Amino acid sequence: MFDVLIKSFTFVLIIMIAYALKKAKVLKKEDANVLATIIMNITLPCALLTSANGIELDMTIFILIAIGILSNIVMIIIGYIASMKENAKMKGAYMINTSGYNIGNFVLPFVQSFFPGLGVVYLCSFDIGNALMGLGITYAAADHVASGENHFDVKELFKKLFSSIPFDIYVLIFILAIFKLQIPTPVLTIASTIGSGNSFLAMLMIGLMLEIKVSSTEAKNVFKIIILRVIGTIIISGMTLLLPLPLLAKQILIMAYCAPLSTVSAVFTRKIGYHGDMSATANSISIVLSIICTVILLFIFI
Repeated sequence: MFDVLIKSFTFVLIIMIAYALKKAKVLKKEDANVLATIIMNITLPCALLTSANGIELDMTIFILIAIGILSNIVMIIIGYIASMKENAKMKGAYMINTSGYNIGNFVLPFVQSFFPGLGVVYLCSFDIGNALMGLGITYAAADHVASGENHFDVKELFKKLFSSIPFDIYVLIFILAIFKLQIPTPVLTIASTIGSGNSFLAMLMIGLMLEIKVSSTEAKNVFKIIILRVIGTIIISGMTLLLPLPLLAKQILIMAYCAPLSTVSAVFTRKIGYHGDMSATANSISIVLSIICTVILLFIFI
């Protein structure tokens, strides 16, 4: 129990240090974009390669991938229904911000620390489905709704998916698992060294991103998105407990559902034509709630 407290406090402390450095103007909020680029293109791919090396495909893996897809679809539908009375761009914004889970930059560091090995494999399996939706399909669907167009560009969808290095790594890991191949030891050694810095950089980035700034006109939508995600998390978590999965897989899934909004949610929200602070503020609030939720779950599960 003490170990859980210390490790959890370490992650929270890094976030607090980053936030304090931002307030002291030693670092800027914009520096989070630099860290995000390093994480998404260097440390996270290396951490994934190291953690998921030697994964063996079984029915649990395929079920978790499917759950990663279905949980996003459920939340997209919830977001769309909840915004039926809003304009097209707001509907798209709701679809993006009620769905998607920040696995690589938030949940993965915790799972690597407390559930190494199989726990990470289960989380990565869920994130394959989550990434498939969050890095391409969700944006395509939201953009389709926001623009009111009937055209759906499949080529553009695949371009978005495979331009994401973490998604490419997931595909590589999956291919290696199918043919039962191992990553060469020298490559694994390099990846392990680089990937070991992912947890620190991820928490540092989260601390720099934290900022509650929203106009009174957008406050209602921010509150609504957070409530929808909380309700969705409770419903999906309850359904997960009924599934024929190993206990560890259920625990990892529930932790994944408590993840903050995806790091690309604010970017995609702007790309569909919505330029308010709703997404960024909802993301910051979801991070605070996720920290509290994750620490509580760790005390329950360990």
